[in-house]
Amino acid sequence: MFKKPTSGPKYYEEVPVSNKNIIIFCVVIAFITIGIIVFTGFLAYKMIQDSKVVPEDLSQYSTVGKKTEEEPKNNRTRRTVSPSKVPSEEPTEEPSEVPSEEPKSTQVQRVSKVTSNFPKHDHGAAIESQLPTYSDEIAKKVVNVYYEEAKKVFLTFDDGPSQNTQAILDILDKYDVKATFFVMGANVDAKPNLVKEEYEKGHFIANHSYTHQYSQLYASEQSILDEYNRCNTAIQNAIGVSTYNPHLFRYPGGATGGPYNDVKQSAISLLRDNQITYTNWNCMTGDAAGSTTIEQMWATLNESSAGDDNLVILMHDAGDKQMTVEFLPQLIEHYKDLGYEFCTYYDIMCE
Repeated sequence: MFKKPTSGPKYYEEVPVSNKNIIIFCVVIAFITIGIIVFTGFLAYKMIQDSKVVPEDLSQYSTVGKKTEEEPKNNRTRRTVSPSKVPSEEPTEEPSEVPSEEPKSTQVQRVSKVTSNFPKHDHGAAIESQLPTYSDEIAKKVVNVYYEEAKKVFLTFDDGPSQNTQAILDILDKYDVKATFFVMGANVDAKPNLVKEEYEKGHFIANHSYTHQYSQLYASEQSILDEYNRCNTAIQNAIGVSTYNPHLFRYPGGATGGPYNDVKQSAISLLRDNQITYTNWNCMTGDAAGSTTIEQMWATLNESSAGDDNLVILMHDAGDKQMTVEFLPQLIEHYKDLGYEFCTYYDIMCE
């Protein structure tokens, strides 16, 4: 450092810096360094915490399901939401091929018990006062159900009601288990008493379109919403509750992929604007794709559920799914023996 003298010749002379000035300088630098370290640590902590939740941008609901009927297991990453794939052939809702090798053991790997983040819902109370509701937080829970590390089973049935639905309800009664039914509006109008029985017994009634006809349903964004509303009206008439709305839709064929993928994706924001979220599944029995024996159903279920703790099982209660009726008691007994809890979407969609 240099100091300009107050008198004498017009030049600068070097003067020593005192130890006090050096100490002050070092202390200031130390405080600045500590501040940078603390701030950096705080940012790192926030980034770690933010990575554990679903982004606020609900437009990512195109990835609500970890997979649709044909999504490979290795496409899924826990706690992240990545696009699902759907069957390339529209007439089917599940893979058309069944493994030709000898079916796997019916034993599913036991997983460790982890406390659930979702409270258990009182199904009896749902009938009287607790109807499904919609909020951004509930929509996130629908997304996160696939990633919750808990031994839970969500039994879900698509395409009903039909002549097989009564037998399924009787089996569920026998084991005191609740399920979620994604109903078709046309079938609801044809068999309203079965839907009323489903509702009154505490099962969750969700929406699976009115016609299930791809060319009609996926003609436009608005046609998807129109079919949802038409199906919802049929549900309301059947159960006798004019305010009922599940706020939950399952796209026929899955939420993404296939020749109608663009319209499915573009309808996401329209559904959300009308307080509707949607879900897929993360495992299946293959009952809509050629699994015609108990052994084949176990093989498909074991393969599709491998590595998952929380299971959302896709099945169907359409009129040609008699094998599903025969398989259901085994499935329930198996997961009860393994200590799984049976849940419905009431447990997520009622605050």
